Amino acid sequence: MRLIIGLMMAILVNIGLFTLMQQMTTANSVDRRVTEDIRLLDFVRLKRENRIETKKRELPKKPPPPQKPPPPPKTPVLQAKKPKAPTPKLDVPQIDVPLNIAGGPYLGDFATGPKVAPAAPAAPVVVPVMDDEVIPLVRIPPRYPRSASRRGIEGVVVVSFTITKDGQVTNPIVESAKPENTFNKAALKAILKWKFKPKIVGGKPVERQATQEIEFKLAK
Repeated sequence: MRLIIGLMMAILVNIGLFTLMQQMTTANSVDRRVTEDIRLLDFVRLKRENRIETKKRELPKKPPPPQKPPPPPKTPVLQAKKPKAPTPKLDVPQIDVPLNIAGGPYLGDFATGPKVAPAAPAAPVVVPVMDDEVIPLVRIPPRYPRSASRRGIEGVVVVSFTITKDGQVTNPIVESAKPENTFNKAALKAILKWKFKPKIVGGKPVERQATQEIEFKLAK
């Protein structure tokens, strides 16, 4: 009997639980439908058409260009006549002037004796001592040392050198000098700038030795 009563009680309890659960599920479904309907109503909105009014802007009109002023009237230019001045006639005498404008010191002549020329101040006089076969083409006078010209010193330098096939001067050596070591540098620098006609032997130029005496004298 107890068993039957227990079974009956269990069946009733189960039936009651099923009914409660069914009611609860139906209530939740109703609530969900209501909330879904409300949410749908929130999202549905009508869009109003917004009309944008555009303003038209007109650019200002450009002013007309200014009219150019008329050109000024041309005034005639009066040309004044230049008076002709009478040219006086002058009797100019004819004068013969020698055209010796070199202005350098006289270096002497190799073929003949030394010529007399107007001496320049502090200019060296070159006295050549060579045979007639040596013909100079270029002769540059040496510069008078300042120290010697201030002291009034005069002297002589004898230089020996070699004339090459081209007529150039090489290996100049001071053979003697009076006074010593006063005019040596000036004489050597000058002789290196000289140029001679080379000696011809058998139709060919050859080297030869030569000697030059340079005398330094002050103008009086």
